[in-house]
Amino acid sequence: MIDIVTQCTNTLCVGEEMEEEESFFEEKFWFFIIPSAILLGISVFLEFFTDAVFLSQILAVVSILLSCYGIVREAIEDVFAKRITASILMLVAGVASFFILHGQEGAMAVLLYAIAEYIEELTTDKSKNAIKELLELAPDEALLKTAEGYRLVPTKEIKVGDIVGIKPAMKAPIDGKIIKGESYFNESAITGESLPVFKSVSDEIYAASINSDSFVDIEVTRESSNTVVAKIAESIKQAQQNKSDSERFIEKFARYYTPIILISSLLVMIIPTLFFSLDFNQWFYRGLILLVVSCPCALTLSTPLANIAALTKLAKEGILVKGNKFIEKAKSIELIAFDKTGTLTEGNLKVFEIFEYTLNEEEIVKISASLEALSEHPIGKAIVSQAKQMNLSLYSVESFKVIKGKGINGEIQGELYYIGSKKFFEDLKFNFPGETLNEVELSGTIPILLGKNSTILGVITMRDVLRVSAPLLVDGLKKRGYKSAMISGDNQQVCNTIGACLDIDSSYGELLPDQKIEEIKTLKKKYKAVAMVGDGINDAPALATSDLGIAIGASATDLTLETADVIIMSDDLKKIVTFFDISKKTNRIIRQNIWTSIIIKVTFAVLTVVGLMTLWLAVGIGDMGVSLLVLINGMTIFRYRTKFKEISVEHLESNAQTIICKSCETKNIIPQHHGRDMVEKEGKLICWRKLLNSDDLELCEEELPLFCPKCEKELEVL
Repeated sequence: MIDIVTQCTNTLCVGEEMEEEESFFEEKFWFFIIPSAILLGISVFLEFFTDAVFLSQILAVVSILLSCYGIVREAIEDVFAKRITASILMLVAGVASFFILHGQEGAMAVLLYAIAEYIEELTTDKSKNAIKELLELAPDEALLKTAEGYRLVPTKEIKVGDIVGIKPAMKAPIDGKIIKGESYFNESAITGESLPVFKSVSDEIYAASINSDSFVDIEVTRESSNTVVAKIAESIKQAQQNKSDSERFIEKFARYYTPIILISSLLVMIIPTLFFSLDFNQWFYRGLILLVVSCPCALTLSTPLANIAALTKLAKEGILVKGNKFIEKAKSIELIAFDKTGTLTEGNLKVFEIFEYTLNEEEIVKISASLEALSEHPIGKAIVSQAKQMNLSLYSVESFKVIKGKGINGEIQGELYYIGSKKFFEDLKFNFPGETLNEVELSGTIPILLGKNSTILGVITMRDVLRVSAPLLVDGLKKRGYKSAMISGDNQQVCNTIGACLDIDSSYGELLPDQKIEEIKTLKKKYKAVAMVGDGINDAPALATSDLGIAIGASATDLTLETADVIIMSDDLKKIVTFFDISKKTNRIIRQNIWTSIIIKVTFAVLTVVGLMTLWLAVGIGDMGVSLLVLINGMTIFRYRTKFKEISVEHLESNAQTIICKSCETKNIIPQHHGRDMVEKEGKLICWRKLLNSDDLELCEEELPLFCPKCEKELEVL
C-alpha cells in the first residue's frame, strides 16, 4: 500500500528499545548546510546577474549534493519498503526541476526540507526524551543490606523482600516500605507534589523519591521493572496505542487522500498539455508543486504529537492517563461525580466515642476489631488501630462474611456477631436503643453498631475530615462550568453536610455499590458525559460504568491501573482540575493544528493550479513550514503551569478529640467547621481555613472560646 504519512509519523514512535546512531552527516549537519546555502546564493546571483548560466547550474547541483544526504537515505529505505513518502516526493521534485530549468528552486526546496526535517527531529526529541527521563529517574544502583553490612549492587538484581538502605539526599532506587527510621521524602517525580512528605515505619516509598534528612531501611515490595516509575513510563507508551477518534479519522483520511493527490498531480501535468496544448514545462512544474504542497505531513502530525506531549506533561504532574482517547473524552464531560470517603475526605477515620449497652468498652472494641481485622475498609482499619492503642489481643473469627456496603458478620467462640451501619441492622430487624443514634448522627460522627441475637451490644462513633484540596477542586470545576455530584454509601445527613460545605450540586447517600452504578447510569442520561472520581477499589464498578473513571491516591495504583482511565498518583484533588485544564488545552491545540493544516494546504493547492506558487514556497511554507508550526504549537503544552499554590497541611492536623470541663464534668467532641476539626490556638478553637496561607481559598474567621457555658471555667482539649 502507498503510505505517504509514514515518514511524518515515524518520528513520534517513542517506544523503540534501541535508538539509531547519528550518521556523520547528522552529527556535522550545519557543516554541510551552511556551505550548501552559500553555494545556492552564489548560484542564484550568477543566474540573474551574469551570463554564467552553466556554472550557476553546477553550483546548484553541488548545493543539493551537500544537503540531500538524509533525504536520499530515507528515500532509498522507503523505496525498498514499497512506500511513497515526503522524502521521495521532495527528491523527485528537486531533480526534476533541473529538467524544466528551475534548478535553483529545486535546490532551495531540498535545502529548506533538510533544515525543516532537522528542526522537526529536534522538536520531537523533546517528547521522546521526556519519557526517557521518566525511566532514568530511579538510580541504577542500590545499597543492599547483607549479613556483612551494606553493599552497592545493580538495582535490577534487587528482589522483593530484600532490605535496601537509603541515605540522606539519595534517591530511592526501588519501591518499598520503611522498616527502620523516618524521614521526609520529596515525591515530586511520582506525584507532582513539590512539598516533602514525612514517612515513617510501614509507609510506602516510591523509586525516585529523594530522601531529605535521615537514613532509612526499606523492604522491597516491587522489582525494578515493576516500580511505579516504570509503570508510568510504560503506560505512556501503551497509551499511544489507545488512539483518539481524531487520530483514527486522520489515519483513515490519509489512506484516501494520498492516492487522490497523486492522481490530481498527474492530471495537472498531463491534461493542460495533452488536451489544450499548453506549455508542458509550466504545467509539469505546477504538478510537482501540487505534489509537494499537498503532502499530508502537517495533518498527520497535528494530533499524535500534541497527545504525546500531553501524556508526558500529565505524567510529570503526577497524573497517569491510559490513552489518548481519554484526553479527547474530557472535552465531553459535563458532570463529575465523587465518592466521599477516601476521595473528598481523607479516609483516615478516628474513633471518638464508645457507647456501652450490654458490654464494656474494651470488649466492644475487642470484638469489633477482631471482625474488622479481616476487612480492608477504612472504618475497619480505624477500629483495629483503636484496639492496638488499647493493647487488646484479638479473637479468632470463623465464618467471616462481608455484606458489601452494609457490614460484616462472623463467629467468635461459637456466637454470631454483626458489625456495620444502622441500615444493616435495620434490615436485620435489630432492636435499637433510645435516641443515641440520632444524637450521634446530629453530632457529625458516623455510628458503627455491634450486635448479636437482635440486640445492640454497643456503638463506636468515628469521624472523617475533608481534604484541604476538596474545596479548591469543587470551586475550580465550577468556575470551568462543570456540574458536581457526590455519590456515597455513607449516611445521607453526613453527605448533605459535606455537600453543603463544598457547594456540590447534588448529594446521594446510603448507596450500595450496585446502586452507585444505577445512579451513574441515571446521570449519564441527563448529561452529555459523566466522570466518576473514587479511590479505585470500592468504587471500581462505578468508575467502569462512567464515561471517564478517575482514581485518586497512589496507594491504589496496582488495582486502578486495571479499572480507571485516569489515575491521580497523589491525594491532591487539585490535580483533577489540572487534568481537565491540560486536556482542554490539548484538544484546543489539536483543533487549531487540524484546521490550520487543512486551510493552508487547500489555499496553496488553489494558488498552485492558478500559477501563483513556486516550488521553494511550497516546501518552505506549504509543507515543512506548516509541519513545524504544528509541532511547535503541540509542544506549548509543556509550558502549562498549575494555577494552584502548594498548601502544607501539617499545621492543620490535630489529634485532639474531645473538650472536657473538669469542674462540671461535661464532655463534647471537637466541633468541625468547613468539614475539618477545629484547631486549638491561643486559648480558642478556630476554623482550619484561618490558618491557610493561600490565595486560592477564602479564609474563615470562625472561632469558639474555650470556656464552659455552664460554669464558665476553662475547657481542656484532649
